[in-house]
Amino acid sequence: MTAEPLPAEAVPAKPLSAEPIPAQPSPGAHRPAEPPTPEAPAPAEPAPLAPAGPAARDVALAEARVARRNQLTRAAQWFAGIEDDPYGLLLRAGRDDPAVHEERVRAQGPLHRSAPLDTWVTAHRAVAEQVFTDPAFDGTGPDGTPVGRDDLPYRSDLLALDRATAARLAPLTAFGGPLLWAQEEDCVAQRAATYARRLLEGCGEYFDLAEDFARRLAGPVLAEQLSLPDAAHEEFARVLPDCRHALDGLVCPQPYATARATRAAEAAVTGLLARHLSDAGEDAVRAAGVLAVGAAEPTAVLLVEAVRRLRARPGAWERLTADPALAADAVRDTLRTAPPVRLETRITRTATTLAGTPLPAGSRVVVLVAAAHRDPAVPAGAAPLGFAPDLHFALSATLITVLATAALRALAETLPHLREAGEPVTRPRSPVLLAPARFPVAKRESTPCAS
Repeated sequence: MTAEPLPAEAVPAKPLSAEPIPAQPSPGAHRPAEPPTPEAPAPAEPAPLAPAGPAARDVALAEARVARRNQLTRAAQWFAGIEDDPYGLLLRAGRDDPAVHEERVRAQGPLHRSAPLDTWVTAHRAVAEQVFTDPAFDGTGPDGTPVGRDDLPYRSDLLALDRATAARLAPLTAFGGPLLWAQEEDCVAQRAATYARRLLEGCGEYFDLAEDFARRLAGPVLAEQLSLPDAAHEEFARVLPDCRHALDGLVCPQPYATARATRAAEAAVTGLLARHLSDAGEDAVRAAGVLAVGAAEPTAVLLVEAVRRLRARPGAWERLTADPALAADAVRDTLRTAPPVRLETRITRTATTLAGTPLPAGSRVVVLVAAAHRDPAVPAGAAPLGFAPDLHFALSATLITVLATAALRALAETLPHLREAGEPVTRPRSPVLLAPARFPVAKRESTPCAS
């Protein structure tokens, strides 16, 4: 998948997704009865009917209905793409450059309606800022609809926050607050760098930057910061990366098995935190869960993307290794040019007007964050949007930046001769994060064999 181009320097194409993408029909072609692709969700397999009696059968049938709804939501997104709807094509997360579809949305004006998906979409920064600050916009799902009953039945429980809840929980996750023992960012950065070096020492000559390093960093740092007992560190660090699909699942139905595994991992994280933080209160347990799940995968995506972009620019990686303090600038640049969270969804809780368009209560609005960063109306040098200031990122945005910066600096100091050692692959069904499925690297530059 191709990342949006840098303003000044070209960057090689983003690696292809591992998910097969079908050819689209020619304009005017008859719409097929089923999504014409091996990627589109296969017919949902009902959960096995247990022989224990009517209650067990009812549970199995209910689960089968939820799985079917998950499948149909994904099919609707594919049909929207077949009809050449740019937002539908973004949700398909195919092999094409998402910036192409984002710019098509921008060309429609400040607010574009995706008719097939009944969603309003914007690529304009001023509109994005209104969505993130106007009280009329709140939450990521239908108001009052239980998780599992809306169009995305496997939506993350932890990340299904409204603004009032996020505002109440955010102070708990501040540095030096009730949950994180570090008093300031520098302390967290030092601890993160220590864990980063340990991870790199344990990697072989060839390793996967995404799986073996980036996704394994947040767990041990957070376990320490949350003052979990030593005996719980290993379990927490092992389970947390399995929540990686939670953010993409807010807008894109994940495969049935993946969705269930993600919910199981999230429940395991919540259960572990509840066992060890229960004395701090229910809000503390929830805040710790939101912080962990909301920070882990975006940290990994931000770190890997920063490395990819530095390696793609002639001399950029060498400048960083000569002066590792430049890691902070590299992370800020990545947040501006290739933010790890590209789509943000909000629901109107009351009737309102956005970009001159009246929206009734219950309208779904999507901000194309990466496109909003490229808005030509924004003055040069304007601060990046970064992470949305409300909802779950109100708890985790600062920590993500600190962890990614510390890890990038440790990587530059420890492995100055790092190089790519294979074709990177983007994870399927990842329109929100464009998350790496793998990023093979080697610790040293290759050397020619002696003749």
